[in-house]
Amino acid sequence: MVPPRTSRTALLSLLGVLALAGTAAAQNLESAQQLSPVFRAGVSFLIDLVVGGILVAAAPAYTRDAIAEIRDDPGGSFLWGLGIGIGGLIVLVLLAITIIGLLVAIPGFLAFILLGIVGGALATVLLGSLVTGTASGGSPPLGVSVAVGALIAAVLSLVPIIGGVILFVVDTLGLGVVGRNLIRSWV
Repeated sequence: MVPPRTSRTALLSLLGVLALAGTAAAQNLESAQQLSPVFRAGVSFLIDLVVGGILVAAAPAYTRDAIAEIRDDPGGSFLWGLGIGIGGLIVLVLLAITIIGLLVAIPGFLAFILLGIVGGALATVLLGSLVTGTASGGSPPLGVSVAVGALIAAVLSLVPIIGGVILFVVDTLGLGVVGRNLIRSWV
């Protein structure tokens, strides 16, 4: 007995679609060009160097105190950084839902970005001071710490998973100490 023609046609159509599914799934849908990882690391190095240099030049005493605070209580600084990073964004997004809250949320987002930039610069100096302090056995100059920290952060940004995790932890430490000091100054 010969199967009906419609089931054979449906089966062949299904096999044709399944055969093309692999080809369709393998297509690259990204239309934007990707930047070279080395280029991104170079830009990261320059940004960290400039922003860290500004922080060190503008507030060297604050930078030394903040690094000492992170060394004294790294767990607390990390938890503060997580709380400010996650909690701050949730509060700002909830504020942005209403029109009146949007008036507060827009400057809040700008302040949050500035807080992240200062925390990242502090993290760069911290990373450099940890490496150069270990190597020299003492307290290194802040300028050297900025340069070494920017270089290490750029190299870590090239390492796929571990580098990202290390940079996240160090940046969270910087955000935590800056946020904690800011909240202490308000209270």
